Amino acid sequence: MAPHIWECANRPCVQIDRSYDDSTVRFKLLVANAVSANLEDNTGLPLKPEIHKIVKEQGWVSDEYEHLWRRDGGGSAALTSHGILTFLLQTPRDGRSFSSLSLVNQERSHCGGMYVADERYGYDLDTLLASRQYDNRHPKVPRDFGILPFNILVHHVEETLSHVQRLSREVTSTEKRIADGDIKVEANGDYKLLNRLNLEQIRLQRRSNFELELAANLVRYIDEYHRMWSSLWEGGTSYIEDMKEKIEQQMRYSQQVQKDIDILPRRIKNQSKAISNFIIQRDNKLNIQLAETNKKIAEESRRDNLLNLEMAAATAQVAEETRQDSAAMKTIAVLTLTFLPGTAVASFFSMTMFQWPFESSDSIASPFIWVYFVVTIPLTLMVYAAWVWWFKFSQRHFKKHHDEGINKFEEELKTRVRSATGTW
Repeated sequence: MAPHIWECANRPCVQIDRSYDDSTVRFKLLVANAVSANLEDNTGLPLKPEIHKIVKEQGWVSDEYEHLWRRDGGGSAALTSHGILTFLLQTPRDGRSFSSLSLVNQERSHCGGMYVADERYGYDLDTLLASRQYDNRHPKVPRDFGILPFNILVHHVEETLSHVQRLSREVTSTEKRIADGDIKVEANGDYKLLNRLNLEQIRLQRRSNFELELAANLVRYIDEYHRMWSSLWEGGTSYIEDMKEKIEQQMRYSQQVQKDIDILPRRIKNQSKAISNFIIQRDNKLNIQLAETNKKIAEESRRDNLLNLEMAAATAQVAEETRQDSAAMKTIAVLTLTFLPGTAVASFFSMTMFQWPFESSDSIASPFIWVYFVVTIPLTLMVYAAWVWWFKFSQRHFKKHHDEGINKFEEELKTRVRSATGTW
């Protein structure tokens, strides 16, 4: 029977009819390469509505398989209902390799189902089944298609082993580098690296759990297949025993790999602690240096305070001396203001342009001496009044300009603060 090409959600699906023994069985698989289903599209099977209706009617997919399809964690199951043996599997969706299978043994002469895979990772049928010998050639027992999920298991175990080895070597390289003191803390370099390694370990842990579950369900599938057709197994069950032995071998491989996976979190955590300890030690050294610097600054500040005290004492002494000098100058100024008018008047009246006759030659003072006092006293009072007015005027003038300068400085300071902080 020639293959039929169907369009399935913009991806080609192929209905394949492969007959290993035309007299006993036909294998029918609906195959799809669903790249987007790997991580993005898990809402429904990659089938057009009419194709989906056909495969549901033929029993190739069940409600349980559609529920499994929507799960990102993947899983597998071997089910028996009303004489129909079904095997389901789906790898976890994590952006890496992906395959999903619904395999149904509906009757003695029919085995069919649907297979969806991201062929970029080697899960296409040509890779999985090429050069694979089909061992179940019992003349009476209906053929099964357990070779497909088994080869998926083998491919997945090898793939997981390769990824675990790569991850383990990267962790080992990181351990050696950190042990040598080459720690990258800028931009959280090593923390980002350890986080990536930890996420990869979690992904591989989930893959390993899937493998062990798949192997256990494959054993159940083979046992149930043997039980369903036990009356027809004449001449030995070497196929069943060989398949179970091969599956258990893959299970042992997966268990060994899982031991390597289980130890990785502790190794990664140890490196995280080493980085944290390094950062703590570095911070402690910086704190010690900062404390020493602060101690030196405090000592310098203490010396500055002592100098300031000495300067303050000297300034106080200078101020006291200045005050005394100022008092002396004020005294001199008062005496000058007191005697200067009288001296000026006396000098003025003693000029030759004035004649001050005496009443007799025996008189000590001129009868016009009262003129001196009449002129000198008012003149002295006028000089004092003029000095007092000038002093008060200069004080008011100084205070006015001083206050204006202070206000102008305060306004300029407020403007700068507002401009710097962006507040008005």
